[in-house]
Amino acid sequence: MYPERTLSAGFGLAVLSAVSFGLSGPVAKALIEAGWSANGAVLVRLGGAAAVLLVLFAVLRPGVVAAVRADGPALLTYGVLAMAGMQVAFFNAVRYLPVSVALLLEYLGPVLVVAWVWLVRRQPPSGRTLLGGLVAMMGLSFVVEIWTGGGLRWEGVAWRLAAAFCQASYFLVADRAQAATPPLVLAGVGMSVGAVTVALLGAAGLLPIVVDPAVTGVVLGGTDVGWFAATAVLVLVSTVLAYLTGVAAIVRIGASRGSLVGLLEVVASGLAAWLLLAEVPGSAQVVGGVLILAGVVATRSAQPAASALRSF
Repeated sequence: MYPERTLSAGFGLAVLSAVSFGLSGPVAKALIEAGWSANGAVLVRLGGAAAVLLVLFAVLRPGVVAAVRADGPALLTYGVLAMAGMQVAFFNAVRYLPVSVALLLEYLGPVLVVAWVWLVRRQPPSGRTLLGGLVAMMGLSFVVEIWTGGGLRWEGVAWRLAAAFCQASYFLVADRAQAATPPLVLAGVGMSVGAVTVALLGAAGLLPIVVDPAVTGVVLGGTDVGWFAATAVLVLVSTVLAYLTGVAAIVRIGASRGSLVGLLEVVASGLAAWLLLAEVPGSAQVVGGVLILAGVVATRSAQPAASALRSF
């Protein structure tokens, strides 16, 4: 279906996207530990990336107005939940959890998608999908070390499970909206809506937003890189580059392959957290992570679940 050269380029872009996404957690945590609020880091990330993509819109003219008219409600939901909600939950989670553990919990999102289409759409999953969900839930018990009665901070686990819910909305809304909306428009409009949502919640006092350009001690890899370099990586590499290469990869290798390669984000994030923040996951987290990823692979690769998703 896809020429060999196109597949090779697509896989390369997918790997680059996963690695770029994987840097976001460690960089955001460095900013938070230096004195920024988690929500401030989200606002800068979404707002900066939206500004860059709006410039691309002006040059490429991908049909933003037509897309908003065709599927405005889905784009609004995508921006509020999949962009603002997921980023706020993720960045608040890394205040309490190691970056790799926080990211692993987010990958329960596909399992929630399966549960949604089973309970709401009355379309039961295949045996393979159900097995994948059970394996992922077993992995979750290892990650949070449920037998200790509180091995991880409950605040971080709660934020991360909220992020998994928002990630599930990302799959559901994006799958529905992409039929009428170019992926670049979906990302750009979603980021713009997400940035406005976070800004409004901050202005209303519901989300504490601290963005202090005078902070020092933004330490990555043992070096104070400063807030400007950290936010440049967060915006340009972990958001703009990550989304654009991800979109380009999906065009070349398809959504199924792209989503599976995207699981490398967990590995990239874990390595980045180790090298940049000296965070080393425990043996239970490693075992749990392997189980979660194995379960997600089974869930994502099962055709009945995919068809149920499209019917949402």
